[in-house]
Amino acid sequence: MKNNTIGVNSTPKPQAWVAVSNNRQKIYGAKDDLVYLDNGQEFQIELYNPTSISYLAKIYLNSKLISSSGLIIKPGQRYFLDRYIDDKKKFLFSTYEVDDTEEVKEAIKNNGKIKVEFYPEHTGYGTISAWTTTYVTYPEIRMPYNPGTFNPIIYGGTTTNNVYLSTTSSTLNVGSNTSYTSGAGSYFTNRSVAGSIETGMVEKGGKSDQNFGNDSGSYSWFCSYTSEYQILPRSVKPVEVTELREYCTGCGTRSKKKSWKFCPNCGESLDQ
Repeated sequence: MKNNTIGVNSTPKPQAWVAVSNNRQKIYGAKDDLVYLDNGQEFQIELYNPTSISYLAKIYLNSKLISSSGLIIKPGQRYFLDRYIDDKKKFLFSTYEVDDTEEVKEAIKNNGKIKVEFYPEHTGYGTISAWTTTYVTYPEIRMPYNPGTFNPIIYGGTTTNNVYLSTTSSTLNVGSNTSYTSGAGSYFTNRSVAGSIETGMVEKGGKSDQNFGNDSGSYSWFCSYTSEYQILPRSVKPVEVTELREYCTGCGTRSKKKSWKFCPNCGESLDQ
């Protein structure tokens, strides 16, 4: 997780994580900011405030602010937010495939990015400017996670006979994974399996039962802390050594102990 501190050096501090069914997800990467989810998986943003003052949390999905309003996280409160602030739709991770080119990688660099900014309650001390709002929302009840039966929309369509035209031309009937060049320009199929990568964005999922109330508190204009992550498709998750399992080449029985020299089921040698 990438945590930034601006102007406030107190510890502890408010933080956010990615969660599924109220279970915080494991984070990966050199910066501890990568989370891997499946296509069509709904998730939550776990918000926690261990401090003695309230914080206003503003949320960005795919690097875009989702609402002009925010959530008030009160002292000691932990809350699993599963929905958009202005729309009672759950957070959903949806994947799709794109061409594996530098240009496309630049276009999708913000896909799946989540950022939560925390703004401290204005105490009336010091010279920090503050706002007073009447539209800021806060969680009324800690709702349990209730997975629905929502099926995500499948974006795009079949790649067969689906082409991009680099210049204006008459319609061509071409097969998938084929490219042509003519005097009118170049024609390429929708994608090539060998040259594609999977990416994913945060979309809107099923209906949420979470509800918010109103608050008229005053909060600093300046963000004190941020928590940042990027959700990636589980298909691109590196395999960890602890996840590798060894099996007998003779009968397929799993080798549960490193000390085993022979398969207990068929007697096949387990030495590599």
